[in-house]
Amino acid sequence: MSVASGPTSIVPDIDGDLPPYDLLYALVDLFFKHINTWAPILDRKSTMDSLFGSPTLEEPDRILLHAIVATTLRFSQDPRLFPEHRKKYHDLSKQRVQLYGLENSNVRALQALVILTLDVTGTSNGPPGWNLLALIARSVVQLGLAVEKHSSLVAPKYPSIATLRAFVLPEPKSWIEDEERRRLFWMVYVLDRYATIATAFEFTLDEKEVDRRLPCREDLFSLNQPVETRWFRQAERYEKAIDRPENLGSFSYYCELLGILSRIHQFLKRPIDISSLGDVEQWQGSYKELDGELNRWLYDLPSGCGDISRIFQSYATTTTVGWIMLHTAFHTCVIRLHSSAAYPTVRSPIFMPSYNAMQRCLAAVERLREIGQYVVKSGILDMLGPPFAFSLWVSARLLLVHGSTMERELDPNIGFFVSTLSDMGRHWEVAQRYTTILGRVLEEYQENKRSIGVANDHTTSSAVRILADMRR
Repeated sequence: MSVASGPTSIVPDIDGDLPPYDLLYALVDLFFKHINTWAPILDRKSTMDSLFGSPTLEEPDRILLHAIVATTLRFSQDPRLFPEHRKKYHDLSKQRVQLYGLENSNVRALQALVILTLDVTGTSNGPPGWNLLALIARSVVQLGLAVEKHSSLVAPKYPSIATLRAFVLPEPKSWIEDEERRRLFWMVYVLDRYATIATAFEFTLDEKEVDRRLPCREDLFSLNQPVETRWFRQAERYEKAIDRPENLGSFSYYCELLGILSRIHQFLKRPIDISSLGDVEQWQGSYKELDGELNRWLYDLPSGCGDISRIFQSYATTTTVGWIMLHTAFHTCVIRLHSSAAYPTVRSPIFMPSYNAMQRCLAAVERLREIGQYVVKSGILDMLGPPFAFSLWVSARLLLVHGSTMERELDPNIGFFVSTLSDMGRHWEVAQRYTTILGRVLEEYQENKRSIGVANDHTTSSAVRILADMRR
């Protein structure tokens, strides 16, 4: 039975740890308005039918509700939710999801854990989120969600004595369910990449274990229209694979782009001897190769989709969010790659700062500022999540480093990034953490400048430490 008309259709039997029924329904609605926009793992209609379309609620669906409650309470303005009630519901739901996820291996348990991970990583990028991601990453591989059913990793074309994988999960009951599983995997991939690129660690989810098709276009997903999409890393496949770009949407290209970001992260982790001409030339070769890969990816986007200003004019707000996340991630990739050449923390006669790389970084920051201004002006900042905050954070740090090491003066636009992060901090604590750190560095910069009239060497060294932290 459909519940599209509202929460009065059927009142299921919910447990006492969950909010009242009408508030619960409102929180699920908020989830699709504020979180599923940038983490599109659930189909709204089938999810609402499952959660509210029956008088009895299965335990896996109950756990999914708990995950949604824990993650979405931050957006509710219901007057019944006093601070103590918010904390009670959040803590109880978080505990229920974690306990169930440890003891059960099914798609709903993983969906709930992923949604809870959005809550945890939105609070801070630290051990709690890493631990959850480690559990989820192994689970998606062990349950067979990292590969398609007919992948060569589970069904080799030739006789083999190798140990083969087995599918643990039952067959999906519908195409929607199959696509939700695919999107569940890709969201784990996205979270793992964002959690890791801010560190010097290895990714938890190894791409060698991945053989998946990309998620489909968002409107096809919501219309329950079965389609086929191309493979992740399609160019590397030995057999000729069908490529249907008309079936791809912003989330599809987002997953491809994070594959490039993964290689940038691994490139930046690789140590080189900056006094060795051979090492430096090899580094420069890899650097140019990654730059070319980014440029080709942007060029290959569908007509009109490579220009964010045209997207602003052509798409509805909910659709625009996915493209904003995509372009924001692209400019973050540009900054991550080129800042290593533009602002090296160590240098030698054969490894000096690159002016061209510096300009690429500043241009990317300017594009991110323009995107941010559109987001703020359009009132959709609360429809974007921690990955967007991370990109604002990277932009602000870049301006700090450039102003302290090259111009001896800070770009006043840094104030926009700080204020926007502060606004995001009302819902996502990690954004407020970024704001606090930036505020302290800016205060130190201004104090040093006031004391002697210009930024001194201490300020410069502080900025260099910020840049070094970007690559740690």
